[in-house]
Amino acid sequence: MTLIKPQEKIALANRIGYDSIFQVVSDFYDAIKTHPTLAGPFGSVESWDEHKIKIAQFWFVVLGGKPAAAFHYDPVAKHFAAGFTAPLLEDWKTLFHGVLQSQLEAKLADEWFDRVELIGANLLRQNQRLVQQPPH
Repeated sequence: MTLIKPQEKIALANRIGYDSIFQVVSDFYDAIKTHPTLAGPFGSVESWDEHKIKIAQFWFVVLGGKPAAAFHYDPVAKHFAAGFTAPLLEDWKTLFHGVLQSQLEAKLADEWFDRVELIGANLLRQNQRLVQQPPH
C-alpha cells in the first residue's frame, strides 16, 4: 500500500476531478442496487440521487479537495446501523475496486483504492468496537 501525503491527496482529488469522482460513485451505487450481498444493507437509502451527491462530496474531500458546502457524514454510525460486517466490507471493496479500474487510469484507481483500504480498516475497527460495547 502506498501512503498518501497531504499534498498528494489534494493533487489526487484535482487530478481525478469532481465530475469523474461523481461518475465513479454513481456507477458504484447503480451496481450496488442489484448486488447479491450489498443491495440489502443499502436498501435503507431513501434517495439515491442525494446519496450519490453526498458520497461524491465525501470522496472529493477525503481525496484532498476543498468542500463545496458544509456537510456532516458519519459513516461509522450509518454502516453499523445497516448491519455492516467484515465480509460485506470485502464485497464492497471488491465492487468499488472494479468500478475504479473501469473508470480511471490504473495509477489514479490504485491511489484512490489505497484510501479505500485505510478507511475500510478504520470503519471495521470502529464497527467491532461498537459491537463489543455493552449497552448503556
